[in-house]
Amino acid sequence: MSFSSLKLSTPLIGIIEKEGYTNPTPIQRKLIPVLLDGHSAIASAQTGSGKTLAYLLPLLQLITPEDTAKHSYPKIFILSPTKELAQQIYEVSKPFVSALGMHAVLLQGGGRRTDEIQRLKRGVDMIIATPQRALEHIEARRIDIKGIRHLVVDEADMMFDLGFVGYLEKIFESMTERSQKIIVSATITPRVVKLAKAYIKPLKRIELDPPGKIADTITQVLYPVLRSKKEALLAWLISSGQYEKVLLFVRKKELADGVAESLRGWNYKVGILHGERTHQERKKSLHAFREGRYQILVATDIAARGLDITDLDVVINYDIPHVKHDFIHRVGRTGRAGKEGVAITLVSPDEIEQLNDLHKVLGSRIKEVILPEYAPKEVKARGFLLHAPQRKRKSSPAKKQSVSSGMSAKGKKRKTTKRDGFKAFDAAKKTKETQSKKRGRGRK
Repeated sequence: MSFSSLKLSTPLIGIIEKEGYTNPTPIQRKLIPVLLDGHSAIASAQTGSGKTLAYLLPLLQLITPEDTAKHSYPKIFILSPTKELAQQIYEVSKPFVSALGMHAVLLQGGGRRTDEIQRLKRGVDMIIATPQRALEHIEARRIDIKGIRHLVVDEADMMFDLGFVGYLEKIFESMTERSQKIIVSATITPRVVKLAKAYIKPLKRIELDPPGKIADTITQVLYPVLRSKKEALLAWLISSGQYEKVLLFVRKKELADGVAESLRGWNYKVGILHGERTHQERKKSLHAFREGRYQILVATDIAARGLDITDLDVVINYDIPHVKHDFIHRVGRTGRAGKEGVAITLVSPDEIEQLNDLHKVLGSRIKEVILPEYAPKEVKARGFLLHAPQRKRKSSPAKKQSVSSGMSAKGKKRKTTKRDGFKAFDAAKKTKETQSKKRGRGRK
């Protein structure tokens, strides 16, 4: 199936071909016709499956040349949970918006408000924004929300995780019922479905992949490792793999700083991306990583969504994320658009419970590779079998007799006696305490 078979306009087909897109992905084949027919929808598919173009192309086609003649008010409103994803959507839309003679604006925290206000005053056709900044402009009456014809909420489940649901509800409530509303995400959670049902009627649901599905183009490997040896194993893996670009995920901001500093000590060029760095610092690190000036980018899960990095060799999980579905988004930064990728996960013994939960989400176990010089003693021979169901040991007749004889006729346990192997231990302990007391009295 080609893009032309999806009833897209000739100008759009021309831009698509110029940008190097060949055949539509499964989510594009499913969602584009639904949106062209004017339906509201909730859609999910694997990360890296082309969801952005799946909603962007039909919405751009629905805006007529007459609508864009004066750029008097925005018709398309796209909400993104993070600045990085908002920037990514903006970059993807640029060639299409420019070629069609439209105007788009990016509204996000860290951006200059005066510049944003001036661009809004000049008139725009499409807004891409983070929820908090979007609501700020709406409440200041710089955006006529009632004039919006198409609303997109991208990575909706992350909106909940970051606490943006209140902003979303206010924006939904301000819109007219006749506007087209689209919710997209790699994972559709019950909370997202509840939000969709509350504000979108009628609702079309498109779900291509089950939760936990990871692209077949990604090869996953798990390395059991002592926590004290994680950094050494990390450096060895990067060196032995000869990776040109490594996206390294960690749970916490402080850990990101610490691991980055250690990697610099191994003479690697490292960038950092987390929530406590300014927008300009994050943008600078990401740009340097994309250009190859940084070999490694150490990031928290703020970078797990929306980053589309060309020729990303490998994603390494320094640990398992708090939100297990974020693991899917992490590894989805590689192996995108049909290309092959590698996802490596380092797991220490104190993370076995999280590993169990992760395997339940994935529906399968990640292949383990044991490196004796880094692995904990208990897993060197067999791997992380600790998460397998433990067999109940059968009690020997002697043990059963001992247990039963320790019960009175009324079923109560009698007092424990000093017996068997404990006799010698207790006697020695008592002798030692007596001698200690005597020495103490002698000193007085």
